[in-house]
Amino acid sequence: MKKQNAFAVTFPCLVVAAAMLGQQGVAQAPSGPPPGAGPAGAPRQQQPPPTLRRYMAVNTGENDGDMLALPRLIAADVVATDNPSPKKIVDVGSFTGEFLEAFMDKFPGARGQWTEPVDSNKVNAKRRFARFGDRLDYVIGCPHRDLSDGCVPKDVDVLITSWVTRHQELPGIRKVYKDAYPLLPSGGWFAILDQVTVPEHWEKQFQVARLNFMAAQEGPPEYQKAPIPTLDEQLAALHDAGFTDVQVVWKEFTTVLIMARKK
Repeated sequence: MKKQNAFAVTFPCLVVAAAMLGQQGVAQAPSGPPPGAGPAGAPRQQQPPPTLRRYMAVNTGENDGDMLALPRLIAADVVATDNPSPKKIVDVGSFTGEFLEAFMDKFPGARGQWTEPVDSNKVNAKRRFARFGDRLDYVIGCPHRDLSDGCVPKDVDVLITSWVTRHQELPGIRKVYKDAYPLLPSGGWFAILDQVTVPEHWEKQFQVARLNFMAAQEGPPEYQKAPIPTLDEQLAALHDAGFTDVQVVWKEFTTVLIMARKK
């Protein structure tokens, strides 16, 4: 299948999302040593739970988040232009729920599902989602983003996920996308926030340049050393899965938001 050229499309919702960021007051990274750090030789104090920032993932001990609030808000805005009232939104590989949070804010009538293979981040997710009351379900399942184990309900309108490349090589990514397609109804949305591989000389330049704009690392630590697919390979995998309406909605350095609407 002929691969599409990768390109980013600028949506009017960029302005809206940026305004939302200002309204929500996403905090800047505080200065000073990491939480729990004491004088040299002193016992290290137990670190407090992460300071949750809206739409941003923060690991315990970090001073700043992953700086990806904007694409998460954009994803929700793009879906809203087509479906202003989805009923069921499922996030697979939710971590602390920062991606799902953007959708729960955007769609007050929707029910969300936080999905993780283990419950280690469930307490942090519940802190993040406390303001949404009982609109959330918490499901343990889909290890390595495997959608075939039944963790995604059949009535899902919007399926979102992040960092599939941290858990699967390209054949596994193809399977994830093929499993996602039949789970969605006609008009359903699939959104992926992930990383792509660029030529080595560009990667070296990005590693330096991106420090002026965002966190030192986006996403979780690498779980496998296999090459991360290129953007063209990601797009081809989505098309091979059956998604014909696919778009790169946002891209910054090697981090991309890809969205697909099932016709």
